[in-house]
Amino acid sequence: MRPILSTILLFAVSVPSFGERIIPPGNLFRDPQFVREFVGSYGFHSEIEPKVTAAESRELVKIREMFEKGQFSAAEKELSRFIKDVEAPSDPAKQPAKISAAMVFVLGNLYFSSERTDEARRAFLEALRRFPKFRRAHVNLGYLYVSMEDFDKAMHHFQQAVSLGEGSPRVFGLLGYCYLLKQNPLAAENAYRQAYLLDPESKDWKLGLSQALMQQEKLEEATAILDTLIDAYPEDKQLWLQQTSALLGQEKKMEAAVNLEVLRMKGLADESNLTLLGNLYMDQGEPQLALFAYLAAMEKSEAFDIGKALKSAKILNDYGYPEKAEAFVRKVRSRAGGDFSESDRTELELVEVKIARSAGEMERVGELLEDLVDRDPSNGEVLLELGKHYSTLAKSEQDDAKREQWSSDAKTRLQMAADMADKDVVYGASLALGQLFVREQQYLKAMPYLDRAKEVRSSDDLVSYVNKVKRAADRQQQRNEREQDERAAKADKTS
Repeated sequence: MRPILSTILLFAVSVPSFGERIIPPGNLFRDPQFVREFVGSYGFHSEIEPKVTAAESRELVKIREMFEKGQFSAAEKELSRFIKDVEAPSDPAKQPAKISAAMVFVLGNLYFSSERTDEARRAFLEALRRFPKFRRAHVNLGYLYVSMEDFDKAMHHFQQAVSLGEGSPRVFGLLGYCYLLKQNPLAAENAYRQAYLLDPESKDWKLGLSQALMQQEKLEEATAILDTLIDAYPEDKQLWLQQTSALLGQEKKMEAAVNLEVLRMKGLADESNLTLLGNLYMDQGEPQLALFAYLAAMEKSEAFDIGKALKSAKILNDYGYPEKAEAFVRKVRSRAGGDFSESDRTELELVEVKIARSAGEMERVGELLEDLVDRDPSNGEVLLELGKHYSTLAKSEQDDAKREQWSSDAKTRLQMAADMADKDVVYGASLALGQLFVREQQYLKAMPYLDRAKEVRSSDDLVSYVNKVKRAADRQQQRNEREQDERAAKADKTS
């Protein structure tokens, strides 16, 4: 039971697993340095960027001066005036001319800086139509598509830019991010490594590289990179959780617990983090520490969820610590302050039933169940627990008549539960009925219930058990048939 329960415990709560939650880079377009670089992209390379005329070159100098003063709106008006004057001059003596792709590109940058993304997109595409190998147009169009969360198109333009010789860490980093989103962690790793090589101080590229490594289950290396990030950004909760995920993947559960304890001490741990911490302590046989963590989780919950809190009580009980589970349930009752819905009250008392059974308090089990069945006679889980209780009483009863009565009552309740819609209840009731008939050596009657339990939820242990019962049922069937044949033959002789 313990290994199965351990798996359920560790991953039943919210925790980032290997690369499932892709963390985007910081908002580039709120970075003043990036905006200046983005808007001020000009000074074109003839091999990969279009040539400009002498007039365009003079205009770019004028635009640059406006950029340096932050006069972007004025720069846009000036550039629009220049383009109009070139393509449709007001002076009859001037011949219309075609503006270069470079000027269209700069206009696109100005549109984008003022968040007019559709106009910017059209300008960049027009610049590429006029000059297909325009590297920076590919780069900036990639940035634009990232801002629109159109990552397929962004990836295409970044790839084109890299093929044309682009080598900036930002392009490689964002290309890595696109690869992560496309579930291509090897390509993402390579792109992030290039970005990291060129800009080793960037938090985004280190984090992206760690996620690419986690997606490939290169967990030890991811853990080491996250160590450097945590040293630099100790208040970043997401970094601690990412490393916790990597540590869990390496079965380093107590190291993962240390991370969560740090978050608790910093006041950064939320309910799900503390619940996971409790689960880890339970897995390591530390019920008292687990209880403290579960209590802290309950106190952290903004909207108290009794059902969620009771899962922690069940874990404590299932691991063999009913006294800790009972202490936790008392805290749940205190936190709820009597504000229970009928379903919450039923669920809580069912947990108390299981705790009392684990503690061997059979009289209390009976009292709780009788009260539950009076209040909610059609509740499948209540019927299941009551049937199991009667079956336990029948097993230990010495008086034949009382034992038969307890057994009959158990079968009645369990058969009612087995007809419910809830699969968990059907499984539990069918298995309990089958086991009850086996105990009474009624193997043929046991088989339909055991087969049904196996159909609802199969396991190697259950299959092995059912096969053993099946062999006993076959022997019983053969014995019954022989006895029937002998009776028939005796009847024939008599007649």
